[in-house]
Amino acid sequence: MKKSEIRKHYFQDKYVIISPKRGQRPHIVKVCAEDTSKTPECFMCPGGKVNLVYEIPDLKGGWLIRVIKNLYPALSPDNKYAYGRQEIIIESPDHKKEIHELSTEHIKKVLDVYSERYESLIKMKKIRYVLVFKNEGGKAGESIDHAHSQIIALPMVPPLIREEINAVDNYQIENQSCPYCDIIKNEKKSVRVAWEDKNIFVLCPYASEFPYEAWFMPKKHLSSLHDMNRDEKHSLAEAMKHIIEKVESIGLSYNYFFHNSVDDCGHHMILKLEPRPNVWAGLELGTGVIINSVPPEDAAKFYKAKVKPKKVAVGK
Repeated sequence: MKKSEIRKHYFQDKYVIISPKRGQRPHIVKVCAEDTSKTPECFMCPGGKVNLVYEIPDLKGGWLIRVIKNLYPALSPDNKYAYGRQEIIIESPDHKKEIHELSTEHIKKVLDVYSERYESLIKMKKIRYVLVFKNEGGKAGESIDHAHSQIIALPMVPPLIREEINAVDNYQIENQSCPYCDIIKNEKKSVRVAWEDKNIFVLCPYASEFPYEAWFMPKKHLSSLHDMNRDEKHSLAEAMKHIIEKVESIGLSYNYFFHNSVDDCGHHMILKLEPRPNVWAGLELGTGVIINSVPPEDAAKFYKAKVKPKKVAVGK
């Protein structure tokens, strides 16, 4: 791809400018990390003081994964002005390991915890929407350097989510089919496929808003992570490990989040991963039209490449 293109989202009224001349692919820039060795100040490490919800034990008398209450919640069940709940999933007791460095089976257990906590929180009185998400790296909003994810339960369906729900509903009425099922079918042979097996389809979407953006979609029409069986979760864990390892290899911060079906609509669940190399400026903030310098076709090629890129320290 040599010239810029304005591209429209598959079924939403959203636009992106894919402009490869504004960036070079892939420039391997690894931000020099600070020492992440275990310190007494890390409350997520074993021995840290936490408000425990529950934990999955390991075989040595310790724990494998922990769920704790957020120490500084913006929402709480006893605040009628900001009702809700926030929890933290500590993905591993090992302070030095990130999620892509865990075994596939360990990542699957993290997915099991996501599912359990989602199902528990969505049943809370007055809760309308629950989001499972991860912030990794400074540009993605990470504030604690220990592998963890977060889950937040809200008393309303956020406007951004409602907008997507309405777009899915309109597509289904017009086409008598699921938009995500159709995306999988129509993109199956495209150059934007980043990874797939019999259960999971990973796509760099046609109108990617973020460089190296990836969508993880079950090939079967499933409404939530809770609907996935063991084999499907294992596939998703393998896909996440592969894709996130690639993102980490070029030093990018990233967010990921699960969109499960809302209000028993039976919509297709999706996991979206959005790397964060750029800071949005006037055009993006003023119009909502995003400029992406990495074509999704190139991003998919990067994810499928077997050779790992070199890490280059900043300033060299």
